This record gives sequence, structure tokens and C-alpha cells, in this order.
Amino acid sequence: MSTYAELQQDIYYLIKETEDDELMLVKPIMTTSQCVLIVGNDGESEYTFWKQLDEEVYEVVDELTEEEADEYESLFEEEDDDDDLI
Repeated sequence: MSTYAELQQDIYYLIKETEDDELMLVKPIMTTSQCVLIVGNDGESEYTFWKQLDEEVYEVVDELTEEEADEYESLFEEEDDDDDLI
């Protein structure tokens, strides 16, 4: 099993925190000496949360390439642009 310490900052990962969990998209955005701040997306909402660096991740299913990350982010930029029109 991996730990949160092994996830690189500003890289998107598809993970399962436990064996029975659904896939979750996460991106570490800040690290302290003991913890990491994560932006998470479960397909319905985006949120931030803290994890201790030594906490285990059941499975890192995939690491998004730079192109895939750009494509993912562009999905939300288009939604934000649509919101501005209302």
C-alpha cells in the first residue's frame, strides 16, 4: 500500500482510500512536516481535506498525465464560463 507522503504535489491521482471505496480524484496542493492538504473530487463535488503523511492509501489506480490533467481542468473552466453568462 502507498501512503499520502508518496503522492507528489500538483499531480492528479485516481485513488481508493479503502478496498470498498469508489474511485476518487485527488491532487495534493500543500505539504507540511506531518500532513498534506488534498483537493478531492468524488464525481459530484470538489472539496479539500487534510491527511497525515503516514496514512495509507489502499490503491493508487492511476496518475493523470499533464495532458489528462489539462483536459480535466478545462471541463470546469467551461462550466465557470457558462455560469458567468447567467
